[in-house]
Amino acid sequence: MSLSELLKEQLEKRMESWNRQIDAEEAKARARQAAAEADASSAELEQQLWANAQELRAKVQEGKNFLDELTRSGEDKAEQFKAKLRKLLD
Repeated sequence: MSLSELLKEQLEKRMESWNRQIDAEEAKARARQAAAEADASSAELEQQLWANAQELRAKVQEGKNFLDELTRSGEDKAEQFKAKLRKLLD
Protein backbone atom coordinates (compact mmCIF):
# COMPACT_ATOMS: atom_id res chain seq x y z
CA MET A 1 0.00 0.00 0.00
CA SER A 2 1.41 3.37 -0.95
CA LEU A 3 1.94 6.16 1.52
CA SER A 4 -0.75 8.30 -0.08
CA GLU A 5 -3.26 5.42 0.12
CA LEU A 6 -2.36 4.85 3.77
CA LEU A 7 -2.78 8.54 4.58
CA LYS A 8 -6.05 8.63 2.66
CA GLU A 9 -7.35 5.61 4.60
CA GLN A 10 -6.34 7.11 7.93
CA LEU A 11 -7.97 10.41 7.07
CA GLU A 12 -11.19 8.70 5.95
CA LYS A 13 -11.33 6.71 9.22
CA ARG A 14 -10.70 9.86 11.22
CA MET A 15 -13.43 11.70 9.29
CA GLU A 16 -15.87 8.84 10.00
CA SER A 17 -15.00 9.13 13.69
CA TRP A 18 -15.55 12.86 13.60
CA ASN A 19 -18.90 12.39 11.87
CA ARG A 20 -19.98 9.99 14.63
CA GLN A 21 -18.88 12.56 17.21
CA ILE A 22 -20.80 15.27 15.36
CA ASP A 23 -23.92 13.10 15.34
CA ALA A 24 -23.56 12.43 19.06
CA GLU A 25 -23.04 16.11 19.91
CA GLU A 26 -25.99 17.16 17.75
CA ALA A 27 -28.17 14.56 19.47
CA LYS A 28 -27.11 15.94 22.87
CA ALA A 29 -27.80 19.48 21.68
CA ARG A 30 -31.27 18.50 20.44
CA ALA A 31 -32.02 16.76 23.74
CA ARG A 32 -30.90 19.80 25.73
CA GLN A 33 -32.89 22.12 23.50
CA ALA A 34 -35.99 19.97 23.97
CA ALA A 35 -35.44 19.95 27.73
CA ALA A 36 -35.01 23.73 27.76
CA GLU A 37 -38.20 24.18 25.74
CA ALA A 38 -40.03 21.83 28.10
CA ASP A 39 -38.70 23.77 31.09
CA ALA A 40 -39.85 27.04 29.55
CA SER A 41 -43.29 25.55 28.86
CA SER A 42 -43.42 24.19 32.40
CA ALA A 43 -42.47 27.56 33.84
CA GLU A 44 -45.11 29.29 31.74
CA LEU A 45 -47.72 26.74 32.79
CA GLU A 46 -46.71 27.10 36.43
CA GLN A 47 -47.09 30.88 36.22
CA GLN A 48 -50.54 30.46 34.68
CA LEU A 49 -51.57 28.03 37.40
CA TRP A 50 -50.41 30.45 40.11
CA ALA A 51 -52.33 33.27 38.42
CA ASN A 52 -55.44 31.09 38.27
CA ALA A 53 -55.06 30.23 41.94
CA GLN A 54 -54.76 33.93 42.82
CA GLU A 55 -57.90 34.74 40.83
CA LEU A 56 -59.77 31.98 42.64
CA ARG A 57 -58.52 33.22 46.03
CA ALA A 58 -59.85 36.67 45.17
CA LYS A 59 -63.22 35.16 44.22
CA VAL A 60 -63.33 33.22 47.49
CA GLN A 61 -62.61 36.41 49.44
CA GLU A 62 -65.25 38.27 47.47
CA GLY A 63 -67.68 35.44 48.21
CA LYS A 64 -66.89 35.64 51.92
CA ASN A 65 -67.48 39.37 51.89
CA PHE A 66 -70.73 38.85 50.02
CA LEU A 67 -71.89 36.23 52.54
CA ASP A 68 -71.09 38.55 55.45
CA GLU A 69 -73.00 41.39 53.82
CA LEU A 70 -75.94 39.16 52.97
CA THR A 71 -76.03 37.78 56.52
CA ARG A 72 -76.00 41.27 58.04
CA SER A 73 -78.63 42.71 55.70
CA GLY A 74 -81.27 40.04 56.16
CA GLU A 75 -84.07 38.81 53.95
CA ASP A 76 -85.41 42.25 53.01
CA LYS A 77 -82.35 43.00 50.81
CA ALA A 78 -81.96 39.50 49.40
CA GLU A 79 -83.45 40.50 46.05
CA GLN A 80 -80.85 43.28 45.67
CA PHE A 81 -78.06 40.80 46.29
CA LYS A 82 -79.32 38.46 43.59
CA ALA A 83 -77.67 40.53 40.82
CA LYS A 84 -74.43 40.77 42.80
CA LEU A 85 -74.46 37.02 43.28
CA ARG A 86 -74.93 36.38 39.56
CA LYS A 87 -71.96 38.64 38.81
CA LEU A 88 -69.83 36.84 41.39
CA LEU A 89 -70.70 33.41 40.05
CA ASP A 90 -69.90 34.31 36.43
